[in-house]
Parts: sequence; structure tokens; C-alpha cells
Amino acid sequence: MNRIVLAAAAGFTFIAAAALGATDVLDRDTREVIEIDVTADELAECRETLAQVASMPAVHDNGTPVLFNWGQSDLPEVRCVVSEV
Repeated sequence: MNRIVLAAAAGFTFIAAAALGATDVLDRDTREVIEIDVTADELAECRETLAQVASMPAVHDNGTPVLFNWGQSDLPEVRCVVSEV
């Protein structure tokens, strides 16, 4: 009887840990947004620069290329926003 209770407790602990891990993965959809304030005249240039940077290959801190896109979805989103002066 004790073995059944221990096995059930271990099973429920495993299920709870898996559910917590799944919740953490599903909750990562909220990305940080960085807004760059520019004037209306600079908006096109800002967007063009962001497009150029986005097209560059990703590299590690030591300069070696990132072969897989692991963690790319964790990067913040960057937007150009016209500042109201």
C-alpha cells in the first residue's frame, strides 16, 4: 500500500513539474519592445537601418556565426516611432 502511495505521489510531482515547465514556455510570448524616437524626417532612414541590421547574420559575442536560431525569439522587438515634439 505504501508503494502505491509513494508511486502516486511521485507521479503527481512529475506531472506538476511538467505543467510548470509548460506554463513557463507558453508565457514567453511577451517580448520586450524597444522604441527609437525619431523625427518624421528620420523615420524612413531609421526603418531602413533596422531592416539592414535584421538582415545581417547573427553571431556570438566572439564573432562566430550562430548556426541555429535558438533563442532568436527571445530578442527584443525594435521599432522606430515618430516623437511628438
